Amino acid sequence: MRLSALTPSERRAVVIIGDLLLLTMALLLAYGLWALRSGHPFTVAFLKKKAVWFVLPPIWFFLAAVGGLYEYRNLVSLQRTLRGFATCGAIILISYTVLYFFAPKESLPRGVVLYHAFFSLGLVGGWRYLLLVLHGNPLFRRRCVVVAKGEEREGVISFLGQYPFYEVVGVSAEAPEMIMPLQGGNSVDLPSFVRTFGVDEILVTGPLYSDREVTKAIVSCGEKGITITPFPLLYEELTGRVPIDHIREGWWYLLPFRAAETGMLYPMLKRTADVIGAILGLSFLGLILPWVALAIKLDSKGPVFYRQVRVGRGGRTFTVWKLRTMRTDAERGKAVWAKEKDPRVTRVGRWLRKARFDEFPQCWNILKGEMSIIGPRPERPEFVKELRDLIPFFELRHSVKPGMAGWAMVNHGYVATVEDAKARLEYDLYYIKHQSLWFDALIFLRALLQLFLFRGR
Repeated sequence: MRLSALTPSERRAVVIIGDLLLLTMALLLAYGLWALRSGHPFTVAFLKKKAVWFVLPPIWFFLAAVGGLYEYRNLVSLQRTLRGFATCGAIILISYTVLYFFAPKESLPRGVVLYHAFFSLGLVGGWRYLLLVLHGNPLFRRRCVVVAKGEEREGVISFLGQYPFYEVVGVSAEAPEMIMPLQGGNSVDLPSFVRTFGVDEILVTGPLYSDREVTKAIVSCGEKGITITPFPLLYEELTGRVPIDHIREGWWYLLPFRAAETGMLYPMLKRTADVIGAILGLSFLGLILPWVALAIKLDSKGPVFYRQVRVGRGGRTFTVWKLRTMRTDAERGKAVWAKEKDPRVTRVGRWLRKARFDEFPQCWNILKGEMSIIGPRPERPEFVKELRDLIPFFELRHSVKPGMAGWAMVNHGYVATVEDAKARLEYDLYYIKHQSLWFDALIFLRALLQLFLFRGR
């Protein structure tokens, strides 16, 4: 099988397996070097006594997965990869320290910590850099044809340009069943083009799903083993978002679109987790409230709590409660989008937002059943009225309960423009389409990681 034929999910599996193998190798090298320097025999019996250390590669994988290190946008970015390494490395160092105090005496030599950090950085860092280089090598690129028209075609090509392991070799001509090379040349029919250029995958967009000639040509290629992929599904896989601009005519790619009440077990377990989480959250709020309230009062004039009307499931409005983080005259009667480094935020409010402590009063809304721990963030009625006329499918985000933390919240920043709102909606629709207990757990852990790292906004 040609390496270029590897699908995105297979490429991610290769990265994960490589990381785990190299982290284990780094641990063995660290023990070997320590044994050599300390005069201990490096034997199987020696390793058995130090077996507790071998939980570290799985811990790395868990933290890397929660931190998004295996998402495609991070796999193709050296800067994001290094940032993820730094985060995981810091948490692993904390894990070392905890294990050191709780493990049997002399089972965790301190020198191994530094050796393992050194070898891990070298091996895994080198492996990731090699992958970045290979992604751009023609031998490893997945060759594809884009069957689309007009602006949509240009949008697909531009999107795939962000992922170096994809190479667009042909696009639809005037007759969509005819394909012309991207670098120029005469157009030929789709099956002939696929044979000539060694195409791995055909990407099809909305307006051409029902074209008879296109369907006939695509089926012919599918019979010969070529992968046929609707572009919206590839977009979902690579970004964790639903591409609303590419599903207007093919809205069924939102399916299966599941409401919160779908099935019996998931809603029951989710509600149980909501109640337990809300009680714990309110208990924590009770512990910190006297100190937080004092800080808010000393920092700026106004009440400790702030209430605001939001839109919930089914379009019904409810009152949400938060700790006040802005000046009392922040809006002066007009709804204004929050933004990064918002000048309206107080000094104490900035810290409350970074730790997301300002959201904890919403545990009361969760206990009442108006919100959930995990779900799309509730929007204000003024913005809903504006955005539902500008963005297709916007009101579908109201098919589930809003949440304190959501897929959009842990992946996207402030919503300060209509384009930001569109991007957030794409994340929300992806969550609604794929919601499950495992997905909820991932979002919760990622939100928790952001809380510990003071990455709230």
